[in-house]
Amino acid sequence: MSSANPKLLAVDLDGTLVDSAPDIAHSLGVALEAVGLDAPGEARTRTWIGDGIETVISRALAAADAEHAGRAPLDARAAAERQAAVLAAFTDCYRDNLFVRTELYPTVEATLDALLARGIRLCCVTNKRYAFSEALLKEAGLRDRFELVLGGDSLPEKKPSPLPLLTAAQKLGVEPALATLVGDSPQDLRAARAAGFGFVFAAYGYGKVDPKELGASPRIERFAEIEPLID
Repeated sequence: MSSANPKLLAVDLDGTLVDSAPDIAHSLGVALEAVGLDAPGEARTRTWIGDGIETVISRALAAADAEHAGRAPLDARAAAERQAAVLAAFTDCYRDNLFVRTELYPTVEATLDALLARGIRLCCVTNKRYAFSEALLKEAGLRDRFELVLGGDSLPEKKPSPLPLLTAAQKLGVEPALATLVGDSPQDLRAARAAGFGFVFAAYGYGKVDPKELGASPRIERFAEIEPLID
């Protein structure tokens, strides 16, 4: 962590606060079936989460095409139209499935409340679309813990760019050196390093971080382990 007593804790959403993969996988499956492809299942979907839904869909379509390598490839226009159709179908389904199969990770609410009680300011910085992020946090009963929510479409760049973290720090009036990001992916780590934030790796989430790249940054196996890291 950049400070033993950070003033601001930025927290990722998917794979850090909530296990949203079941609802994302369900909606992705519905969307792919709408264009005649097989649902990839939850296990594979988990490996694609982290860079926003557009990238998740691109990875799913690439996997589907690889499984049918003998089929004539789509031209650029047809591929773009298919991508747009899957995205539209996903959006329609996911809007109604934000917190149906999704669950909070254990102790999230109590830990956030304990951090707030100690004067730690909280914001949520995610690559998930802002509208979905806001709605999911509200349905999960977490929105009022965060002073600020930034989604993947809130700014011109998303993580691993440092822009979302620097923007959060600027809006909340906190120096980056007094802020820390908790996240589960290499994108989170790289954004934190580039922004001058500390970093805590949520190892229970979806992403994998090279131990050499993680270095001395702490890793947690449960969300509740964040609190003891702060003096």
